[in-house]
Amino acid sequence: MRGIAVIGLGLAVALATVGCGSDTIDAAEVEAGIEQSLSSATASVSSVSCPNDVEKEEGATFTCDAKLEGGGKAKVKVTQTSKGGNFTYAFKPGTVVLTDDAVEPALEKDLAATGLPDTTVDCPDTINVTEGETVTCIASGAGGRQSQLTFSFSSADGTIDESSVSGSGS
Repeated sequence: MRGIAVIGLGLAVALATVGCGSDTIDAAEVEAGIEQSLSSATASVSSVSCPNDVEKEEGATFTCDAKLEGGGKAKVKVTQTSKGGNFTYAFKPGTVVLTDDAVEPALEKDLAATGLPDTTVDCPDTINVTEGETVTCIASGAGGRQSQLTFSFSSADGTIDESSVSGSGS
């Protein structure tokens, strides 16, 4: 009799698992994947919000909203690469907005690495990331000397093209 009860219990668990199976994606899993996959030096993902009602369908895409550290934001395109729950993630071009709190430290670190320690950078409060577009900031070095500092992004994710960073004295 005990064997029948164990089999019966196993069957009930199996049926409950099948019955509880979902045809929608696990939004929390996707959100965690985005946070782990898309953070960079200037666009560090702090939180993500994805829709909860997305059907599992290989090749289908949907959009999530990402908040970036320092107050930036972006939209993320998610592509389902299999019905089993595999995804790829990419910032949607033109949707990444960074704040000066994210960009300035990255530029200051780059400048220090090139032999300009103790340089401070002042950029616009918000910067819309556009690959290849020039952004202008003010750099202040020792003795209060200021110069214009320009740079561009090498990708839509907010990665600064280090070879584009240049300054001109004033």
